[in-house]
Amino acid sequence: MNCVQKFLLLICAVSMTGMAQEHSPSSMIRTWTEGTVSPAATIKDVQWLVGDWRGSLDGNMEQSVIFSPTKGHMPGFARSWAQDGTIGFYEINDFIEANGSLEYRVKHLSGDLAAWEGKDGYQRHRLIALADEAMYFDGITVVREGKNHFTVYVLIKGDGQKDRVAVVHQSRAQE
Repeated sequence: MNCVQKFLLLICAVSMTGMAQEHSPSSMIRTWTEGTVSPAATIKDVQWLVGDWRGSLDGNMEQSVIFSPTKGHMPGFARSWAQDGTIGFYEINDFIEANGSLEYRVKHLSGDLAAWEGKDGYQRHRLIALADEAMYFDGITVVREGKNHFTVYVLIKGDGQKDRVAVVHQSRAQE
């Protein structure tokens, strides 16, 4: 192999390493820090999510239905279940306009409808940044991959375990 070939191979390896790091699940997560200012945004920025979506989460099936917006809210419902039909969780969620920007609020329930966050609790994810095809909320990133596909990266805080990032690939359900 001559010097030019070695140089091109090195450049290719460095580029591929950078691409792999750029798209690793943990690199897709941003978290809220004191002093962060949410960018200006409205429900129109997320309205493309309206519809019925199907995909996978940690080897289980996942379905998400997102309803049309009304009065600054765009609610949704999600569920996850195993191959044997066992419910992993239900989720009620809502994109809302707040303080000139967006928040994504989530409440999880077990298969027997016990609330994970308590009776009055929910998870609040404030918008940190908007990019051409990505929305970065505190601990959740939504990446649009065309009209009929998107991926969600979710930071899952471990109870006494290491935090991890779950990746949820979604495709628009066929009517």
